Amino acid sequence: MPTYEYRTEVLTHGFLGRKDEEFDRKEFEERLNRVGAEGWEFDKLIPNMALHGEKDGHLIVFKRENG
Repeated sequence: MPTYEYRTEVLTHGFLGRKDEEFDRKEFEERLNRVGAEGWEFDKLIPNMALHGEKDGHLIVFKRENG
């Protein structure tokens, strides 16, 4: 049975946009492709997280097999 390691990223309002409500989807897709090229696979999105010591946002979880 495979084992996995995990990585998280935070998506905040105004992520890569000029204004708080803007979202640059193309830039986000490029970021996902860079993470994917490192072997990370999208696992889940946990919306609206209050993060200790960080700006609140949506938590994106990636996984990849160990080894």
